[in-house]
Amino acid sequence: MEKFKSKIATLRSEADASIERAEAAEQQLAGAKDEVTAKEQDIFSLKNRITLLESQLEKTEATGSGSKAALREHELKAEELERKVKNLETENETLESQLEQMTAKHLEVKNELEETLRAMDDM
Repeated sequence: MEKFKSKIATLRSEADASIERAEAAEQQLAGAKDEVTAKEQDIFSLKNRITLLESQLEKTEATGSGSKAALREHELKAEELERKVKNLETENETLESQLEQMTAKHLEVKNELEETLRAMDDM
């Protein structure tokens, strides 16, 4: 009988140890499940943030490309206006030169007219 009691005591202690290990494993499992849930929430939150950032990036790129197009358009207009200014400056220089020539011819003709009129008065 003593053997039997010893065997039962051994089995009880083994059962108690197994129960403790099972409870510890259950606690670890519960902790792991909590961690997984927290990580899943983090992943969900990060996915939402990524989606939001991608949306903002698309809006920014659309605005940026519109701004780039407007900038290019303004640059082209500025270049066109610079060409017009250059052409007008060239035309102005030409007209000033012609004015000087005409003024010189006018003065020459006026002097000839005055000489002719004096010559006619002297006659």
